[in-house]
Amino acid sequence: APVVSRLMSRARPPAIVLFVVLLHAEPAQLCVVRAAPPTYSAIVVNSYPHDPGAFTQGLHMDPQGSTMVESTGLYGESTVRRVDLVSGRVIQSERLPSSWFGEGLTVQAGRCIQLLWREGLALVRDPQTLKLRETLPLPPGIAEGWGITGDGRGSLFVSDGSSTLHELDVHTFEVKRRLGVRANGRELPALNDLQWVQGEIWANLWHEEKLAVIQPSDGSVRCFVDLRQLLSPAERR
Repeated sequence: APVVSRLMSRARPPAIVLFVVLLHAEPAQLCVVRAAPPTYSAIVVNSYPHDPGAFTQGLHMDPQGSTMVESTGLYGESTVRRVDLVSGRVIQSERLPSSWFGEGLTVQAGRCIQLLWREGLALVRDPQTLKLRETLPLPPGIAEGWGITGDGRGSLFVSDGSSTLHELDVHTFEVKRRLGVRANGRELPALNDLQWVQGEIWANLWHEEKLAVIQPSDGSVRCFVDLRQLLSPAERR
């Protein structure tokens, strides 16, 4: 069956885009990690209005599917907000201090966790009200906060713009292991926002219009997804 995910980037998106990845291979082949990962295409199946002034850094779809929690960045403009998907209306919003740059976000184990870029902190929020509960220092070895996701079974995965993913305990925030991501035997740098999709980590790559689908067992890239066709020339402007 097609895999459905969401487009995430560090650019200002004119809309939230839902897409279907076309996996042109037999089902048995999809589980094989190849020496040179294949690249698949995507088509737009729906799009929704979105604040063009929001510097989107992280998204989490609420369980009912009609709203999402969004982290936005830039110093002096960063927020965490809940947005109605269909209308794009901001339902709730909490502004960050001007010295904080919002980054990736996930909701795991009853907590909304929002990363900061260079401040060395993670913000733990109430997932319903989005009010700040506490701040946690990023563990040693995580240079910056970029993307974050979780497997729903006790692990968080954090990116810092390098080729390494850091697996953390969702309760203690301690490092469980570090996962080097490689494609065709080479390190894959600039791992940005992350989403856990059907047992794999989907990462967008900073300054590239593609996703990497990563095996969490060993960090190998199973395939790439080409996103260049998702935006029209008008949307790129």
